[in-house]
Amino acid sequence: MRLEGKHLVVVGGSSGIGLETARLALAAGASVTIAGRSENRLRRATENLHASRGVGQAGGRVKPVVADVTDESSVRALFEDEPRVDHLFLPAGELRPGGGDVLTADLIGLRSILESRLLGVAHVVRHARPRIVGGSITLMSGLYAIRPARGGAFAAAAVAAVEGMTRALALDLAPTRVNAVAPGLIDTPLWDAFGPQREAILARGATLPVGRIGRPEEVAEAVLFLMNNGFVTGAVLPIDGGGSLV
Repeated sequence: MRLEGKHLVVVGGSSGIGLETARLALAAGASVTIAGRSENRLRRATENLHASRGVGQAGGRVKPVVADVTDESSVRALFEDEPRVDHLFLPAGELRPGGGDVLTADLIGLRSILESRLLGVAHVVRHARPRIVGGSITLMSGLYAIRPARGGAFAAAAVAAVEGMTRALALDLAPTRVNAVAPGLIDTPLWDAFGPQREAILARGATLPVGRIGRPEEVAEAVLFLMNNGFVTGAVLPIDGGGSLV
């Protein structure tokens, strides 16, 4: 139980992979701060975590904080209230229909993808760093970095850049370890924005070598592995059900 007594910050922890990471960490005896933009979603997530089986026995504590990675003052305030951070996970990012087509999309509007995926990471790392002694930072890339979809050039560029940033930060922030997970097709609320297309997109999981779509907790388990293994840094761990092969 190597997370017992540790403190985690999950920026983007109110749903999906971030929420499941918080749940597993709490069950392992860690305390967790979950941050996100929506106060209502954070409140529901906190209630969900407190109601989870085993959290009370593990003694974990969860604290919700409203924060937006694209707003540096918001991120600064988040970490000013965190005296110590043992591990940081940053799954916050943007996924939207048609987002990323450089041929047809409004390029000004596409800036939000870079602001959340790249500048958001910079804001968080900059203000978290003084609170982290050793420990780890885990970022989130995605399958698009190596298998981009049509019309998703901007999204592919953003997640690929996260992988480059992961390797560079592993050098810049050493001995703090910096890694990334690269999920494939995972059933999370991010797909809700696609409306009627959602089910068709998720049905593609049947074509993967594992024969199904991924679950958020399967990515969360990989995040905890990267936190716990003290000899892994600068790595990008694919959690894609073999999606990079087909």
